[in-house]
Amino acid sequence: MAEFKPTPSQKLAIEDQGGELLVSAAAGSGKTRVLTERLMRWITEGNAPRSIDNFLIITFSTAAAAELRSRISEELSARAAADPGSKRLRRESALVRRAQIGTIHSFCSALLREYAGRAGIAPDFAIADEDRARELRRLSLETVLEAAYAEAEPGFIQLADTVGAGTDDRRLESLVLELHGKLQSHARPGDWAARQSELFETGAEDAADTPWGRELLESAADELLWWAGEFDELVRSLAGFEKMGKAYVPSFSETASSLRGAAKRAAEGWDALREALPIEFPRLGTLRGGGEDPELAERAKARREACKKAAKRIEKGFTLPSEQLLRDMRATAPAMRALLKLVGDFDAEYTRRKRRRSLLDFADLEHLAARLLTEPDGSPTETAREVSRRYAEVMVDEYQDVSLVQDMIIRAVSDSGRRLFMVGDVKQSIYRFRLADPTIFLKKYESYADAPQPEGVPRRVFLRESFRSRGEVVDAVNAVFGCLMSKGLGEMEYDERARLRAGLEYPGVVPVPELVAVPLPGADEDEERPDKIEVEAAYAARMMRRLVETGAKISEGGVLRPLGYGDIAVLLRSVNVSGPVWRRVLAREGVPVEAGQSGGFFEAPEVAVILSLLAIIDNPRQDVALISVLRSELFGFTNDELTEIRLMSGEGDFYAALSARAEVSEKARAFLDTLDRLRDFARDSELATLIWEIYESLGCMALCSAMRDGEGRRARLLRLFELARSFETTGWRGLRRFLDWLRSMRERGEEPAFPDEDGGGAVRIMSIHRSKGLEFPVVFIGDTARQFNRSDLRGSVLVHPELGLGPKFTDAARGIEYPTLARRAVANRLERELLSEELRLLYVAMTRARERLFITCTFADPQKTMDKLAPAAQEHIPAQALLPMRSMAEWLICAALGTGGRALTLSIGGDEEGVPRRVTPAAQPEPERTGEEAVPVDFDALLAWRYPHAGAETLPSKLTATELKSLAEPDAESAELLPRAARTFRRPDIALAARRLTAAERGTATHLALRYLELGALTTPEAAREAVDRLAAAGKLSAREAAAVDAAGLCRFALSPLGRRITAAPRVLREFPFALLCPAERFFPGAEGEELLLQGVVDCCLIEPDGAVIVDYKTDRIAPEAAPERAKRYAAQLETYAWAVSRITGLAVKAKIVYFLQPGEAVEL
Repeated sequence: MAEFKPTPSQKLAIEDQGGELLVSAAAGSGKTRVLTERLMRWITEGNAPRSIDNFLIITFSTAAAAELRSRISEELSARAAADPGSKRLRRESALVRRAQIGTIHSFCSALLREYAGRAGIAPDFAIADEDRARELRRLSLETVLEAAYAEAEPGFIQLADTVGAGTDDRRLESLVLELHGKLQSHARPGDWAARQSELFETGAEDAADTPWGRELLESAADELLWWAGEFDELVRSLAGFEKMGKAYVPSFSETASSLRGAAKRAAEGWDALREALPIEFPRLGTLRGGGEDPELAERAKARREACKKAAKRIEKGFTLPSEQLLRDMRATAPAMRALLKLVGDFDAEYTRRKRRRSLLDFADLEHLAARLLTEPDGSPTETAREVSRRYAEVMVDEYQDVSLVQDMIIRAVSDSGRRLFMVGDVKQSIYRFRLADPTIFLKKYESYADAPQPEGVPRRVFLRESFRSRGEVVDAVNAVFGCLMSKGLGEMEYDERARLRAGLEYPGVVPVPELVAVPLPGADEDEERPDKIEVEAAYAARMMRRLVETGAKISEGGVLRPLGYGDIAVLLRSVNVSGPVWRRVLAREGVPVEAGQSGGFFEAPEVAVILSLLAIIDNPRQDVALISVLRSELFGFTNDELTEIRLMSGEGDFYAALSARAEVSEKARAFLDTLDRLRDFARDSELATLIWEIYESLGCMALCSAMRDGEGRRARLLRLFELARSFETTGWRGLRRFLDWLRSMRERGEEPAFPDEDGGGAVRIMSIHRSKGLEFPVVFIGDTARQFNRSDLRGSVLVHPELGLGPKFTDAARGIEYPTLARRAVANRLERELLSEELRLLYVAMTRARERLFITCTFADPQKTMDKLAPAAQEHIPAQALLPMRSMAEWLICAALGTGGRALTLSIGGDEEGVPRRVTPAAQPEPERTGEEAVPVDFDALLAWRYPHAGAETLPSKLTATELKSLAEPDAESAELLPRAARTFRRPDIALAARRLTAAERGTATHLALRYLELGALTTPEAAREAVDRLAAAGKLSAREAAAVDAAGLCRFALSPLGRRITAAPRVLREFPFALLCPAERFFPGAEGEELLLQGVVDCCLIEPDGAVIVDYKTDRIAPEAAPERAKRYAAQLETYAWAVSRITGLAVKAKIVYFLQPGEAVEL
């Protein structure tokens, strides 16, 4: 083993004892080695060395705990081998397996079993798995909501009417579960809820006297003062020029004074700031010829326009006076108290159900441990003091990711923190959505003294050296975050304490990291289009191929070697959204993707077929699963053979028809024999054994090997086998439970992880979150132009651990709602925290790279985007300029421009070779002149002027195909989802089932049924009814919708010539959506030169060898003889569908058919 030579800061972190120690360890700084060496020093050195079982070591994942235990064991074994006579080292090596190294939850579980009596629980409790916990939460929520409706307390009725919007309880249920989940970060959620109830009973006379008002006033004052400073700088620059100073300085000076004055009034109160608004922007003087420095003049005007927008936004936030805002807060108080009570009742019911089953969830472990170890005021209990005496030191890894309740537990068992060693990096805190609170680390980071210090004084050590990344990557990270990160965005300054230092010498020189913007002409910058991802992934693939094929080198053990695809990792912000596209495109472009990653696990055909086979082994009377297995490569039934099977039995399910067919078909008989054999085998076999029998008896592995991506297919089947084995080790049994477990995993969006494959020679694709703690020779960070997800800021009630609840105010009389003072304050804080986490996520992504780093993004016009962002670019960009930006890519472009591209180059891609070109931002377009010209003015001519394109003002920007008919006359199927008539809010309709569906609702239900049903199976009205009922059971339709569907009409359609034509078609597109730019003159005469967005959904499109056929279903109740005339009303709609389908598919549309389901008439237009 190579000798470890610590740096001075590492040595200090290893040796400093005598008090609470915080180690701020930058990415790649060797924090795990430091923790291990510190432990070794405790147990091997000094006059009174401690034993390893005198330490509590907390990590934040089971895998990290196992890795750390392994490292400690290896270190002790190496030292014992070097000193074979040491009994102490041999003893400590034997004790490693008993050492308390684990997660916070494993510690809490052991503690509660030991002190079960004091905690008031049974010691034989079990940990509830997520599926069981979800079911208990559902039952608990039903119970408390039924009780609340029965009690009908006015506050609850107000809550139901406002949050539920008078429709159903789904929004209210989601809100209760969300609030309950967020409260778990507090040691005593009930105390927090009580404080919130009191907060809404505000007696304040000015909004500034509430925490919400203070939050908004301080934020506004900070922004106003920042803009004042910006204008002061511009005034100083402009004043050095005679012409520009004369034209611009008076206006800029007056605006700066107005900004400072408003900021000063913000300190006096809410209404005081309102009086100081709006900000003054006096007219600029005339400046001929662009002035002495045209570039400075243009920048000044651009900043002035940006300030105007910011000022208008601030003014909008202070429109209402304190009196009205506080009145609205008091009006929402009953509903918020009812919400807090409902959450409390839910928690009590959920706890009761868990205790009855001797179950605890992870939140229970934390809360019960916190109550066992701390008094209500947070001080340690006698139990905590007793436990603390066991440990010489408590060591916590990844301390930046602790929650409030976890920190309370840790401090309680470490002698109130006096024997606490914490290591982490707040710049890598990316788990706020899991209730992590980075401010806990930050407060210590900012307030502790630098080590060494006298005994008992909390101290800190900074580990800055990166032993991972080469200097070029380190320089890029420092340049980007020195430019972007601040207390306003990122919650800390990226100063000398935070800057990385390159700790390793790499051979040779490589290009600096590169930010590549890929053009996608015609795209809307605000639109998240799938082809944006595809174009970007294709270009990244070309860059990867160029790197590998041109012999790029990387270092390994100090020696250069050729780069391979296995050295490359792609990191994505949203791997569930973008990952499948990247995997597919890379494979298409000839770039190998790691086995198991070429597509979603559950969507993989081989996995889907095996799961369908397992489903019919459990219960063969499942039509969809049975047909899926029959059509698969394993059994190879054709569409004609499936039709023949269906025709064997007009009644019953498909299994009954298959059994009848088996009497005359050898192929059907062989399938049933195989199925019967597997069902018999399943009765006496373990689940994993059954799956392996399926693989062997049906030749699944050989079949996969003969197909494209054979290695990946085999890897997925092996992973399914491993999942079955791990499922049974948890104590669960049964095929149906296994399938339910996988179904719930899929619904949660979870993908089974594949074991890492060393030297696989293929690109790895993963989320940035999953990459934390890993490193790769070459990193591509993709899809960075994806807009930040602010959906969490749109909930009916927002929640913040400090500011509390942020509801909307609902005016039931007028049917409107708008944000309260509290909501705006909570949203303001949550948005800053969300964007700070996004910035830290970018830091994690960039610091995964060892040698080469590429960042890609896609814009419609990259050069235009760069030019637009250029005015904000500078060496250190303040948070106020960055917060309005919409994506990581915009931040990165500003950083690259602001630092001159020295450490992060800025390029535009799009070429076929994957060699992007370096660019500089183009000159800003000259804005409209703002000065007054001394020329004669013809006021009569000006007043008589008319806008030459007045007709375009009335054109819609978007048009749906169904609106074409409704432009002429109303259509029930295209009725507005929300009527424009005034609405009143009401309680959820308990007797909803008694109300008949409207015509539009019946039409929607029928369209949904036709979307999912296989027409070939609808051979009788009874079969159609059973198929519709199965859709309802699967959750595709509600029971009321299913009952409203005309099963006889569906059967009549399926057996009609058109229905049989659809069944026989080689390819059928159902519910085919489209969105295309279309010349407006197609629909609005006189609109030449204008375009609008045309959207629609084609009910059914048949792709036949000689063209396409469009079918549109209508549920109009008409006589058969009226069908031809009624169909003419839909001619424009179907003509539009034909135009769109032809544009998208490139096929001619040979027929357009309207099918009226009620009379069973088809009319070709």
